[in-house]
Amino acid sequence: MKTFSTLGRMAGGFLMSPPPKAAITTLIWLGARSHPMVTLLVTLALLSAWRDDRG
Repeated sequence: MKTFSTLGRMAGGFLMSPPPKAAITTLIWLGARSHPMVTLLVTLALLSAWRDDRG
């Protein structure tokens, strides 16, 4: 359990409290239908927003 806690802190708490399932589903849908760079930018934006909201 210590490992999960450490990983969670390293990921900015993302592993311990992930975004809603709908957000992940949307990212998967977007990734399957758009350019990889668009998917990467949207994923980074989501992670940044989620991290800022949690902190």
